[in-house]
Amino acid sequence: MREGRDSNQKNGFTGNTAHGMDSGINSAHAYNLSIGFLAPRARSVNEMREYLVKKGFDENILVDTINRLIREKLLDDRAFAAQFVEHRERLNPKSRFALKFELKKKGIDSTIIEESLVDIDEFRSAWHGVESKLRTWQSCDDDKFKKKVMNFLKNRGFGYEVSISTFEKAYEKRHHG
Repeated sequence: MREGRDSNQKNGFTGNTAHGMDSGINSAHAYNLSIGFLAPRARSVNEMREYLVKKGFDENILVDTINRLIREKLLDDRAFAAQFVEHRERLNPKSRFALKFELKKKGIDSTIIEESLVDIDEFRSAWHGVESKLRTWQSCDDDKFKKKVMNFLKNRGFGYEVSISTFEKAYEKRHHG
């Protein structure tokens, strides 16, 4: 068993022998796996790299596959970051700080991160997040309501100024419709 694994390493593959021995087969297989990995959602270059490493492909195959995906415009960190931020803004608003952290974790370059966050209005994002919860918190007394709003925003990375402003707006809406 160990001997089979060693021979695969000589042929450009390290890890699971299910990927085949020929590097042409490995390249095709890496590409096909990558397409499957991209099917549910866009990925960053770094996410794709980590995925292919985890699957056991060697550096040459990994680089060739990623370069091919970039040439075919299937991998694009700039487009990924823009899509990621838009998705978060729509479904799960977070602060600029939290988004920056998440994108950094996904291996996105700092310049691209800054470009993708330039249009973020944290006050609008915070309100969008809280507004969807107002009905849920309707039965809370004022003190508990304030805690709910402030914790909700804190857990999404919003600072005190944004949080208190959003709380005041929510409080006003709660009491004066």
